[in-house]
Amino acid sequence: MIKVEKDFTDIPILLTKKLREDAFDTNIASSSYCDDKNRYKVGSVQKKLNKIYHLKCAYCEQKLLDAPKHIEHYRPKDTYYWLAYSWDNLLLCCGACNSAKGKRFAIKNSPVTYSNEAFCDIHSFGNSYDLSEEPMIINPEKEDVLDLILFDGNAQIYSYNERVQHTIENACNLNRGELVERRKEIITDFINRMNRHYLYFLHDKNINAFRPDIENFIENCKVENEFYAFRYFVINHIEIFFGSSVLQKIVKGLCAKYNEY
Repeated sequence: MIKVEKDFTDIPILLTKKLREDAFDTNIASSSYCDDKNRYKVGSVQKKLNKIYHLKCAYCEQKLLDAPKHIEHYRPKDTYYWLAYSWDNLLLCCGACNSAKGKRFAIKNSPVTYSNEAFCDIHSFGNSYDLSEEPMIINPEKEDVLDLILFDGNAQIYSYNERVQHTIENACNLNRGELVERRKEIITDFINRMNRHYLYFLHDKNINAFRPDIENFIENCKVENEFYAFRYFVINHIEIFFGSSVLQKIVKGLCAKYNEY
């Protein structure tokens, strides 16, 4: 659920073609989504989303190398049928997050309805709709909530922000078992490496021994890698994951030092 840089003006050309306009018109005529071919699912759209998202799920951040890649509608197409082919309504998502989110779309105000908008304009309604509805679920393409995302010592994700917590708990279930275990693997490996260096440090006081593994952890903290938000949080909250105050001080200091390079 990290901020994704998407060019909303760089619309895949197939989303503007007549087949999509015809499908749009059919949806409008029936006041429902009735495209049995799901014409938003085309190769050029998938390819562009794969690149924008670094092949990661918009919400849980797991890599989708061999996993099914779902083109997810931020506003569900079954309710917002006129936005089925809208570029600013299409995200990349894993199957589990897509299923958890489903057709639900909690909002604070009254829902928008179709108001005779033209097909050529559908790719830019999101911002005005957000102001009107005030959605509860975070839109990673438009919001940077990295510093609102928190983790506990067991790699459970949470937030004190109402909307971020809603996205975590109610919309996408980001503490489902496999996600927590994969985040725990990252921190457990890092802790074990630091503990081994610390045992030697108690004897030889060679602080440089920590450097390769800390530099490697920082190097892997990139937006294109899995679970960037978790790695970022670990680097900035070492005290949560290490019991020894001396080890905390060493790792925290070295992370701050090497993170500057």
